[in-house]
Amino acid sequence: MREQLSGASRETPWLLSAGPLTLGDVSAPKLHHYVPQSYLARFGRDDMVRVRRRCPPKTHLANVKNVAAETGFYTITDDNGMPSTAIEHELSGLEGQGLAALRRIDETGMPPIVGNDDRELLCLYLAVQMARTPRKRTGALFGRNVTAYANGRDVDLALMTEYLTREHLGHPPRAAEAQGAWDYYHGTREMNGGNDPTHDEAVTATLSSVQVCIPQYRARHWRLETCRKPIFLTSDAPLVLWRPDAPSDAYRGFGLEGAHEIRFPVSPTAQLVLVPGQGTSAEEVKLSRVINCNQDLTDTCEQVVVGHPDRHAALDRVQLTKRGPTLRFNTGPGIQKNPDGTEEPMGDILHMYTTRR
Repeated sequence: MREQLSGASRETPWLLSAGPLTLGDVSAPKLHHYVPQSYLARFGRDDMVRVRRRCPPKTHLANVKNVAAETGFYTITDDNGMPSTAIEHELSGLEGQGLAALRRIDETGMPPIVGNDDRELLCLYLAVQMARTPRKRTGALFGRNVTAYANGRDVDLALMTEYLTREHLGHPPRAAEAQGAWDYYHGTREMNGGNDPTHDEAVTATLSSVQVCIPQYRARHWRLETCRKPIFLTSDAPLVLWRPDAPSDAYRGFGLEGAHEIRFPVSPTAQLVLVPGQGTSAEEVKLSRVINCNQDLTDTCEQVVVGHPDRHAALDRVQLTKRGPTLRFNTGPGIQKNPDGTEEPMGDILHMYTTRR
């Protein structure tokens, strides 16, 4: 695990050209956004939006500078041992370019065509957005959180069960899940020299996935769905992977490849939907489609859903639970399929996934 995490370059592949910024710089930002302010502002007025939270369950007005942000979220240590905000600085550059591309969609009423510069830029923009949320760090930081909870106690199976029950899940885990979490915790530490991954390693590991994911966005058909009524919502995790509910949701997840739709609201009247196939299209959708998409977005948010300050109805309509998508574990017998179609056991394997809601 240490090789995997430390192998992620501090100069992540999508970074442009800026040199490092240290916290001594006057311009170095302290509050780092994991959803761009400029994007959130498209859903409000004069940088103000209406926010609905998971907990406490209330709605309030907020400036976009205070939404989907954490202090020092992207701060890492540079080669001289100093805190650096180079990643936040580079993200700001990408956000400006992405905003310009979204505005061109507003003007044309169409997604960018295959091979267009805006299409390539938005592939990067979407891949970065998927990678930059707190949820993407959950796996890397799981061990640190368990160790902090243990507070010097041995992390045995009983303690792991206690942690999952009280902190991580909010309910008692199945035996296979507790075993899986325990295996992951100790296996990660063993491969990491007996230590939990650091904050720096968690930051760079999650962002290093960006280049790998870009082809998944590039290879799809891009559809712009519009609605005459401006009621599309967004959230602090605005990229939604969707497929119909399935029995397998109870024990495994799915990623970009398995998603029937990759949805990204771009304004109160439009969302991008990436589906299997090639090309581009645009269509006006029914109100019921928007309502369903808003609920799916709400189910998958981190903590907040965002809407226009003057349009309460859409935000009031969605159902918001106390807990959202959660990292889950499972240990069970693995089956290997041979080239001739036969199957054979391969011992117990650890499966990790994030729930859909």
